[in-house]
Amino acid sequence: MDLKTLTSMFPDHKLVMGEQFAQESISALKIKAILNWSDTIFVNCDFSETQFHLLMMTSAIFFKCDFSGAHFRACDIDGCEFISCNLTYTDIKGASVIDTSFTDCIIGGLIGPEDFSNCTFVYPRYSRTTQITSPIPYFIITTESDPLYVFKTETMWRIHRGTKHHNIDFSAMDEAPMLYRTAIAYAEIAIQEHLEILASSMAEYSNA
Repeated sequence: MDLKTLTSMFPDHKLVMGEQFAQESISALKIKAILNWSDTIFVNCDFSETQFHLLMMTSAIFFKCDFSGAHFRACDIDGCEFISCNLTYTDIKGASVIDTSFTDCIIGGLIGPEDFSNCTFVYPRYSRTTQITSPIPYFIITTESDPLYVFKTETMWRIHRGTKHHNIDFSAMDEAPMLYRTAIAYAEIAIQEHLEILASSMAEYSNA
């Protein structure tokens, strides 16, 4: 999708282009003085390492924006669209995410929603050149300390835990620590179950 198509689809949305918010602390009080974040299209804006707090976003669209390292705390993200955005190491677990889509976004290291029923990921990428290959964008494995976020790419599993991450090649699974092998086994079971449910739904639809 290009900007012309996007703006024609949402003619009533305000347009904000090229704004720089990197490393700022953006709270509800400050936002009221700067921008109305609802019904707005943000294009090529830099929100890297920004701290968002008590922010309400409704029907906002973010197109080719950089959220790498950003943190959302006590925020409401409702009916928004993130298109071709960089969400590397973005932390949105402290936000309420409802009816929101992430399309063609980079999500490597994303600490994101645990419930995918309220959001969708379309063509997610781990990095700029690395596609995520599982039908589920990532898996969250609870541990005694920090949870594991597990991503599957074409040649390896990428496991993030806190500020650290590990790459485990498919051919070197036996060499991985037991914790990671267990997490990957869980992810593989979840993928298989997801595919079986999808196949069953498609069969029911075709027989209807």
